[in-house]
Formats: sequence, structure tokens, C-alpha cells
Amino acid sequence: MAIHQQPEGDFGRLVEDHFARAVRFCSRLLGNVSEGEEVAQQAFVNLLEKGKRPWEQGDPLPFLYTVLRNACIDHVRRTKRQAAPMEFDAPAPQPDLSQAEEREISQALYAALKTLEAPQREAVLLRFYEGLELPQVAKAMQRSIGATAMLLTRAKAKLKERLGKLPGFEQ
Repeated sequence: MAIHQQPEGDFGRLVEDHFARAVRFCSRLLGNVSEGEEVAQQAFVNLLEKGKRPWEQGDPLPFLYTVLRNACIDHVRRTKRQAAPMEFDAPAPQPDLSQAEEREISQALYAALKTLEAPQREAVLLRFYEGLELPQVAKAMQRSIGATAMLLTRAKAKLKERLGKLPGFEQ
């Protein structure tokens, strides 16, 4: 299939179902929405050109996130720069918190996430922002489930330590 043709079948569904998630994930890792969109788009093009068929492996998400993660790493290496600060969605509004408290929590969460080591941050993004289950996160990060669980446990402990005094995070 030539690249200029419209993808059909399972690949078209993969793009339709997951492109927005892919852009969001890459944008967070790279800290730039336009670069995230470009890298995600190129990752899908590479999948198509190389004939990769992640939907045949059952659950395509771990494979897809592995491809996206590697594409982001390659992009940073190619451009010889550090990834910019990540972008995160604001936490869901809490009915008993003021807007100022919600803003404080959002800023503190953003600052705390930036302090995590890269593998911990990636695990948190995949598990809690992208909603993948632990086995999917492990597969996407190419780690064992135990190692991934340990990354998440340590990340949560660090976040709890840094966020413990904020409303909703009290220990």
C-alpha cells in the first residue's frame, strides 16, 4: 500500500481509535504539542511502512506505546536537546476545593512529577494519565511487571512525600 493512500481496515481503526492518545502522550514526553503531533504521526507512518500489525497481538496499546516512547527518545536524540517540561492535564475538579486550591494542587502535582526519574515519570504517565493497566505499562516500557510495579510504588511514595500537605493528599 502506498503511503499516500487512505489506510484501511485494522490500521485505519488503530489510527482512528488511538491517534489523539498518541499525540497527547508524545506531547507530554516531549513537552511540546506540535513536536508531539509530528512524532506521533511519524510513528504511525513507520508502523504502516514497516508492515507492523499490533492489532494482531491482541491488545495493541502496549506495543503502540513502546513505539511512541521509542519515537520520542529518537526525536530527542536526533534534535540533540533535552525534552522540555512535560504538559499535564489538570486534575479532576474536587467539589469541596476552591479554584485557588485546585490551581495550587495542579501546580504542585506538575512540579512533583517533574522531579521523578524518567522511568518513574513514564510509568506514572502510562498508568494514571493514559489509563493503562499494570501489565500493559510493563509491556510498553519493556520491563517485567514486578519492576514496573516497583517503579510505580517508588513514584507514588515520592509524590506522596512531596504532596502530603496539600488538601486531598494528607497522610
